[in-house]
Amino acid sequence: MKISKKELKRMIAEELNGSSVLLEMPQMHQDTSYEKDPDGYEGNMAKRSLYHMAAQAQQLHDMLQDDENLEPWVAAKITKAADYLEKAFKAISYEKGPGRGKL
Repeated sequence: MKISKKELKRMIAEELNGSSVLLEMPQMHQDTSYEKDPDGYEGNMAKRSLYHMAAQAQQLHDMLQDDENLEPWVAAKITKAADYLEKAFKAISYEKGPGRGKL
């Protein structure tokens, strides 16, 4: 899969302008059946990772030019990272449901 820099910037701009699925709040709720970490540090570690991911994503966004071509493997990694983040967001927001937790 080859994606132009212009297309990547358009996609990022579209995501940042509010049309992103990441900004949607699902209206469903799901009970989890797994045991949570008794120490309760999973959220802290996830927040730390997300902070660094956001900073790196912003830096990449600023580095790329609209007409720049990316190596296919680089474009694939960005696409996969976006897909994984979207799935994690949906899972967590689905678990919390509307009005539950900090979203």
